[in-house]
Amino acid sequence: MAWSASAIFQQAMKNPMTASLAGTSNVTLPTGYSATGGLVADTVNVSLFGTLTPDKTAAVGSTGYNTGVWTTGNEITSSTQWPAGGVATASTSYTLDTGSSSFVFHAANTSGSGTVTLTAFFGCLVYDNSISAGTVAKQGMCFNYFGGSQTITAGTFTIIWATVGPTTGIFNITV
Repeated sequence: MAWSASAIFQQAMKNPMTASLAGTSNVTLPTGYSATGGLVADTVNVSLFGTLTPDKTAAVGSTGYNTGVWTTGNEITSSTQWPAGGVATASTSYTLDTGSSSFVFHAANTSGSGTVTLTAFFGCLVYDNSISAGTVAKQGMCFNYFGGSQTITAGTFTIIWATVGPTTGIFNITV
């Protein structure tokens, strides 16, 4: 099955991404993950990918950048404008909405630098670039499908993250 939807990796939900909110006494943190600041203290990157079949139930060892289907051979890049390994997000934060039982991880919209030419990309992998070891380095948090094959020629490319209620989020978990 090829790209058809966006999803949060199930393993990312099991990951200690909320360690800063819940404490770390019951979790084993990957090497490089911030025990005091959680995911918002880490560098979170966004890489673009072409034809592949994402799997939200993949084992954690297959969710990281350059593992499983997320190998550099499937990555779509453009020199320094959208380089291999992707672009780092900015202004990351959490929102907890106790009224709707939602947890939102959000960031500023993510842009390449300058004009860019990218061909046949379908979506992106959002991953924690600070994780350097453990079950997998650079663990994937989620993948986002762009609705089909996209191409941009000598233009500006920006990912505008979805608006969930009053906030803009990369992913939203509702319990």
